[in-house]
Amino acid sequence: MASRERLFELWMLYCTKKDPDYLKLWLDTFVSSYEQFLDVDFEKLPTRVDDMPPGISLLPDNILQVLRIQLLQCVQKMADGLEEQQQALSILLVKFFIILCRNLSNVEEIGTCSYINYVITMTTLYIQQLKSKKKEKEMADQTCIEEFVIHALAFCESLYDPYRNWRHRISGSQIPEGFLRHISVRVSSGKNPATPTPEG
Repeated sequence: MASRERLFELWMLYCTKKDPDYLKLWLDTFVSSYEQFLDVDFEKLPTRVDDMPPGISLLPDNILQVLRIQLLQCVQKMADGLEEQQQALSILLVKFFIILCRNLSNVEEIGTCSYINYVITMTTLYIQQLKSKKKEKEMADQTCIEEFVIHALAFCESLYDPYRNWRHRISGSQIPEGFLRHISVRVSSGKNPATPTPEG
């Protein structure tokens, strides 16, 4: 796992030089450090990980605003087609948000921002592209598109089913009784059962 010092160094280089390559490197380093939290194989039970991604308060102060702008720019460029580097960046961004949401205390804040709207817009456009392309040479970027769509679905899961009940149900696994009691208490108190209680 990359050290916090390395992530801090990359972020300061980005802030100082305003070079998007440093931002991409920061994202890549962060995602690589917490890759075990992505878990996008929907046919398998969720993998239990003892560690936890950082809370939003431990990230650089304006990181969410910076990444929102990056994601918005990807959406705006979709009509003309994203270049390979932009496609890679969009996938990194979605992976970043998935990882953040694996810390349940981050889910509510991420869910109230516009990230999911941008991701769904891009997913819709990508699917339309896949349906309209027929020639093999036009499908050269299909793997990248499919990777984005799969991670977009995982992002939706991390926001709207953070306990991954659906995966448990389709695998035939029994949902823990303690969890059901927790949901019952939240429903009876008028709280959204899908919104986790912030930790700390």
